[in-house]
Amino acid sequence: MLQFERKMGCTTADLLRWLPEALGELYPHTSLFVDGQLLRDVHNPRLQIFGSSQPKRKIALLEIPVLEVNLRFSEDWTESDCQSVLNRFDLYTRRGGG
Repeated sequence: MLQFERKMGCTTADLLRWLPEALGELYPHTSLFVDGQLLRDVHNPRLQIFGSSQPKRKIALLEIPVLEVNLRFSEDWTESDCQSVLNRFDLYTRRGGG
């Protein structure tokens, strides 16, 4: 089983809203647990995402939520397959300014 970690500047609600686009065709085959709570349940998931809310980051008056995410791919995934999914996931979930 291959697994990858991300530290994200978002809430659980943000992640739930982003996942359908961030995962595309993989979304219906993805389960999601955040803070020990099952939020998306699928039979034989190809991807399991486990999230843990962390203390907010504070920069002056700005507060940024922090969600640590562990993405676990099923046994039949190659490193290359996982990287393709992660590239899309990162593109859809990273916030930028400018």
